[in-house]
Amino acid sequence: MFGYIRLLKEELKIREFYHFRAYYCGLCRELNQKYGRCSTLLLNYDVTFLGLFLSSLTGSREKLSQERCFLHPLKKRSFLIDNRWLSYAADVNLLLAYHNLRDNWTDDRSKAAWAGLKLLKKNYLKAARLHPALDELIQDKIQALSRLEKEKCPRIDEAADTFAKILENICPGGELSPASIKGIKWLFYNLGKWIYLVDALDDLEKDIKKARYNPYLYAFRYRDPDENFIEFHNRIRPQAEFLLNYTLSQVAAAYELLDIRMNRGILDNIIYLGMNKQTEQVLNRRSCEKGEKKLLRNTWCQGECFQGRNP
Repeated sequence: MFGYIRLLKEELKIREFYHFRAYYCGLCRELNQKYGRCSTLLLNYDVTFLGLFLSSLTGSREKLSQERCFLHPLKKRSFLIDNRWLSYAADVNLLLAYHNLRDNWTDDRSKAAWAGLKLLKKNYLKAARLHPALDELIQDKIQALSRLEKEKCPRIDEAADTFAKILENICPGGELSPASIKGIKWLFYNLGKWIYLVDALDDLEKDIKKARYNPYLYAFRYRDPDENFIEFHNRIRPQAEFLLNYTLSQVAAAYELLDIRMNRGILDNIIYLGMNKQTEQVLNRRSCEKGEKKLLRNTWCQGECFQGRNP
């Protein structure tokens, strides 16, 4: 997962923000305790959302602890502890990261991917033993996605569907009603589809420069060298915006059918505001024709295209 599932901090109550951070810090702590300090480098908002969502849906007990950590040694922070869903999220984090690195190594022979595989191998095997079916599913779908990329698949829905099926089956359903499981699967399927589509759009310029597969290039027939990135981005923007917004509407529709027992304000913020903001940001990332790097990760573009917007 890629770190796109974020909250909109300025629209969140202060106590809700600190509660979300307790989940984030709790996941970091869980990764450290189960898989060692190096595994905390894998920490991201997407997997934090998974732990938060499952805890909130099942009404799991939230036990907080005030602790210092190696990144913040001077001031204590709140950590969510003894939470089985954060423990599960840590396992998922390991499995997704390992298979993504293996795919990068297979495709590009990346030295960084090779080093990451060596570093994570022992912990990956531990996580895979805990969740063999999920491990097999992730491996199969990532291999299928790799085949589509090698074939230069022009069917954007088919490529997105392959990744979405990983997330569709990422939530264990043993304690949930059949009706809840159906809604959860539809929510996470569309969440996976949105992540794939928004990440591909975010990577578009980089993929053009490096001559790498991107579903938008083949679905909308990029005309190289007659068409530059800005022209292509502007041409496909209406279709990309429709795909992203429709997928988010399906996430919201599934979410509204679920009985969320707690943390509703935080989840509402993420589902209705945070992901829409991320979509808007990626869609508008080049309208001021400035900046070569992804803008999504940490900050808003400072160009004129965002003047007058709520930061």
